[in-house]
Amino acid sequence: MRDGVSLEPLLLGGGQERERRSGTHNVAGIVALAAALAETDAQRGEANVRVAALRDRLVDGLMARVDDAVETVPRDRKVAGSAHMCFDGIESESLLFLLDEAEVCASAASACASGAMEPSHVLEAMGVSRSRAQGALRMTLGYTTTEADVDRAIEVVADSVTQLRRLFVG
Repeated sequence: MRDGVSLEPLLLGGGQERERRSGTHNVAGIVALAAALAETDAQRGEANVRVAALRDRLVDGLMARVDDAVETVPRDRKVAGSAHMCFDGIESESLLFLLDEAEVCASAASACASGAMEPSHVLEAMGVSRSRAQGALRMTLGYTTTEADVDRAIEVVADSVTQLRRLFVG
């Protein structure tokens, strides 16, 4: 801390840390966190392989069920739990509404651009057409994701895209 700066302590008491933070370190909690991190790190490779397989199952299932579905990023260049696709003939916001009603969580944009109404500038830079980018969908899988979760997501997303295409195309 710079000389001349005065901070008010958040907790008052024993005067540890030059009167800036009272209390005792939670040693048991610190040790437990270290053990949990070590266990997570030890299982990371296996977990990544399992989650990547689930991601591939999700994407392959959607590409098999939905005409003109496009996977936007090559699989060897993305995080194991990240699935991103585009669907022609729909708008992402409408798709997200249907997915939300069916309790399937997804997004239409990157996390840093969520809430934006325009198609992603990143997809545009990748050469994805504006009409296709308007039907972008991002789904994230994690260590708790199951095959049943993926199968349900395939069914709900595919049925929702079909429903929207019927509404908008006729």
